[in-house]
Amino acid sequence: MQIIREREIDLLLAGRAGVDLNTTRAGCTFSEIPSFTKSVGGSPANIAQGAARLGLRTGFLGKISRDGMGEYILETFRKAGIRTEGMVVDQTGARNCIALTEIISPEQSGGYTTDGEAFHHGTYLYRTGTADLLYAPEEVNRTLLGQARAVLLSGTAFSQSPSREAMFEILHLARELGVWTVLDIDYRPFGWQSREETAQCYAQAIAQCDMVIGNREEFDAVEYLTMPQNRDNEKSARTLIEQGVQLVIVKDGAKGSVGYTAEGDIVRCGSIATAAVKTFGSGDAYAAGLMYGLLREKGLAYAMQLGTACASLALTTISCGDAMPDFTAAEAHRAAHEEGMMP
Repeated sequence: MQIIREREIDLLLAGRAGVDLNTTRAGCTFSEIPSFTKSVGGSPANIAQGAARLGLRTGFLGKISRDGMGEYILETFRKAGIRTEGMVVDQTGARNCIALTEIISPEQSGGYTTDGEAFHHGTYLYRTGTADLLYAPEEVNRTLLGQARAVLLSGTAFSQSPSREAMFEILHLARELGVWTVLDIDYRPFGWQSREETAQCYAQAIAQCDMVIGNREEFDAVEYLTMPQNRDNEKSARTLIEQGVQLVIVKDGAKGSVGYTAEGDIVRCGSIATAAVKTFGSGDAYAAGLMYGLLREKGLAYAMQLGTACASLALTTISCGDAMPDFTAAEAHRAAHEEGMMP
């Protein structure tokens, strides 16, 4: 399946749009944080903001709370030029997902746990019964979806019902409407009932996708029932391609990323050495840059390089959504490090 060139929207994102409360100081525990700043967050929301900042015509499918936070999300997206007709306002009183960030060090900045009886530190995520998880299949905006060239779905949106069924409805309609389908595996243990459930659900979703993005840990979650001992990235990619996926992107941190195509091509991209402030948000920035390059038909190698440049820049600031670079900054960073990213 080829990406359709002429449609009103380049990229739709589907899943969670929440509110991030970002620490204003790195290098300290929660009790020492003096204050927070707010931004719109959640992996698909970050990608939407990043893609729009790069210059893609972007929209969003999902559900938000009927309160000041939901209003803030809509206002932020509209100011960014992100189309919001596909965003449903909850009527049940459900609240928005909230994430509070704590950055003790770059390595201790995302979701991590401590040993023994010590307190947990990292990102504090509140996502029980939130509006985004109440997004239902009948609420999917078919008209908006049909105006898109591609739709990227976040794997966390599959973790609970009815959001799970809404994501499958998007995949079904996208196939019918000729929309390129992308799954960002985005595996997080919370929300899922078991690893078996996770693997089964991902397998059903991947069977309907043209493109899959993930890191080694995320592919391990996908393969939990079928290849639990596998750690071979190429084997993971080829297995998905045999199932009909056209493009698989495997991210491997400091080692860079590798793209595998259905035509048999393997494209490698090194990383950019970066003085990171934190680790979270870089994958979202990578996805935004990657999708820009692909939808602008710049070629896979360029797309992966631009994604890597965006990820590198996102690592240098505290927030996520606000850390997404514009095209001028991202392209300059890519060009400056192009030689080092080549295999």
